[in-house]
Amino acid sequence: MKQFVKSILAAVLIMILGTMPVFAMSSSNGLSSDQQSVVKISDRRGNWIADGLLTITNLRNGKIGIDMSTFCHVNVDEIQMEISVEQYIGNDWEQIDYLTYNFYPTNGQLSQATVDTEITCPELNESYRLVGWHTVFVGSGSESLKTTTGGITITNH
Repeated sequence: MKQFVKSILAAVLIMILGTMPVFAMSSSNGLSSDQQSVVKISDRRGNWIADGLLTITNLRNGKIGIDMSTFCHVNVDEIQMEISVEQYIGNDWEQIDYLTYNFYPTNGQLSQATVDTEITCPELNESYRLVGWHTVFVGSGSESLKTTTGGITITNH
């Protein structure tokens, strides 16, 4: 019953985040003039991973807002989320930062994990994107899902 309630709450959260008005204008390099870029992977159910969510936001204070969630439809032993922060330099994306977060069960249960953080932007008025890896571990096995946001320009106001 607890798992069912958690699944319903996770679905409601995903629906709320999915219905927020976020429209990214894409170009050949994936850059957007909007203040937020969200990628939601749907119908990618694996053996353990139900869904992954990755969001980049221009916080308008020279910082990059990062939100990442991993949802599992079973309890797992560990959830690892890795985030590559990339800047558009020249004609290509270059990694400028790499973040890793590990989550372990509390009270023997772990079926979802969320990271909500911000980092200081090294250069203002430049384009940034996120590439995320959602990895879950069960016993000696693992399963991964990759998400990538579109690029957005980070400003100070």
